[in-house]
Order: sequence, then structure tokens, then C-alpha cells
Amino acid sequence: MTEKRGADQDALIDRILHLWRADADTLPSEPRLAELTGASRNSVREALIRLEERGYVHRAQGARTSPNRRLPGVGRRIDEQFDHSLSIRSAGYEPTLEVVSAERLTLTPRTARYDDLPDGTEVLRTRKMWRVDGAPYALAEDLVPLVRTTDLDPRRPVFDLAEEANGIRVAWETLWIDAVALDAERATVLDAEPGTPVIEMTYCGYGADDAIGYWSREVQLPAPPGLRNALIRRVRS
Repeated sequence: MTEKRGADQDALIDRILHLWRADADTLPSEPRLAELTGASRNSVREALIRLEERGYVHRAQGARTSPNRRLPGVGRRIDEQFDHSLSIRSAGYEPTLEVVSAERLTLTPRTARYDDLPDGTEVLRTRKMWRVDGAPYALAEDLVPLVRTTDLDPRRPVFDLAEEANGIRVAWETLWIDAVALDAERATVLDAEPGTPVIEMTYCGYGADDAIGYWSREVQLPAPPGLRNALIRRVRS
């Protein structure tokens, strides 16, 4: 699939999702969707397949396409790319982003490393905290390899920073999830008690050619409604 075709498909999916939100019971038929969106029936069919794979709709032969009615209240989907500020705002809260630190450094061997970047790699390391209605919520450390000499705004999402810093358009993220006790250093930033049980997520973002765009490590305090991490899995009967 070419980049343009992929962008066209994404735009079509957004239009179909808009129609779904306007009519929560069923979606129009494929011919009607093609008419409403101006896309071909083949493009509409492909978009519906992708929406079914992502858990938005259920399709059955001889029946109308039904939307997943639980989806609006499911929280933040960890199987999709997200930006904290946007997901916090979409859940009905006011986000605040604080850059705790941002520095350029060269990676050296040490036991606390969570990445697999080669020693000697120059990176931008940022530590950012998000608040939800003023209350601490998440703290992330990002390591973005530096290839280009350019001024970088550490407030930008890490996948945008990667494209600016090393030219990698991230295609995938591998995500590891652990339950850990909050260490004293991160507890101080989050205004929490050391030892508080938290979710720790480690991400590796990489491009289609397997080049690393970034490594990230994040901890989250218990999330308010609408921001719990959720994964939607399709069940085959």
C-alpha cells in the first residue's frame, strides 16, 4: 500500500467513524457508505475490514454492520498510538504537560538501561509528566537517537520528535507492561509515596526497516474513569 493510499484509507475510516457516532445502532450499507463518503465500494469494504480488525464494528454475512457500542466508554486503547494530552482531553479532563528535564547525552553502559541502543549513541532524553485536572497522572522518560542537528521542542510527542531527530517515521511500537513499586525518584516527581503500586510500560518505536525511532519508559498512577488502559480483542466463534 502506498503512503498516499494509506492516508486516503485513514481519511475514509475517519469519515465512517463520524457516521457511526451520529448513528450508534447500525451503519449504512456499503453502497450507501460509498455514496455518503464519495469512495468506491472496494475502498469502503477495505475500510470496514480494518475497522472490524480494530474492534470498532462487527460484520456478519447477510446482516447490517453493527458498531461496538461499548467502545466510547472503554478508555484509552493501548493497541493504538496516542498522545497523553489528547487522550486526557477527549476523556473530558484538562491536561497539563510539564517537561521535568530535557538533555542531550551519550549513552554509556549502566545497569539501569531499559533500551537496546548501542553504547555511544547520542540521544535526546526527556522526562515529561502529565496531570489530569491538576493531579499527577503519568511520568515518561524518552530516549530519542539524534542523527540530525536540529532544535527540538521536548514538549512534542515522542513519535514526532523521532521523525525530526532521526528521520524515522515510526510504523510500530512494541509495548511491555509490568506492575512495579514506585521508586523514590519518580515518586518525588509524581508527589506520591515510594512503593506505591503502579503500571510501568516500556515502549520501543521503530520504522518499517526496523530502525529505532525511540525508547520510552512510563509509569502511571491509578487512572480516573475514561483513561484506564484497555485492549479490544476480536473473538472468533
